[in-house]
Amino acid sequence: MRTTSERPTTSVLLIDGSKNQRTYWADQLRRCSLDYEIVEASDGQSGMDLYQSRRIDCVVLELGLPDQSGFQTLVELVPIAKRPHIAVIVLTQMTQRGVWELAKQNGAYVCLAKKFTSDEDLDRVIQRAVAFVGQMPKEDRYRPI
Repeated sequence: MRTTSERPTTSVLLIDGSKNQRTYWADQLRRCSLDYEIVEASDGQSGMDLYQSRRIDCVVLELGLPDQSGFQTLVELVPIAKRPHIAVIVLTQMTQRGVWELAKQNGAYVCLAKKFTSDEDLDRVIQRAVAFVGQMPKEDRYRPI
């Protein structure tokens, strides 16, 4: 039971092979809102393990991962692209438009380039993505076992 002093939180899983990038974006999100609970993973497999072991509202995913393609992780997170059960935002160093379109076709809510994204941009997109997935009828959401 929640006490009146507890605030609702949005749990965000940052999956990025670069410790510096994970730390930077985690710090930026914490500056934007005290409501974020940030969890970090250094590769796709540890990200999936964390995702399966706890409540996660949004995944912020780098496509260039040390152990597997970020697309592989994306497809594991959102196996049916039209029925996302989790908000996934691709935040990547890759700037090719074709890569972005492919990410969106595979279930990402949006794809952002790190060098052109501010902390406020990421905060706003996380809020929209979580709200979008939360508004889907339960029968249209899909969460693998």
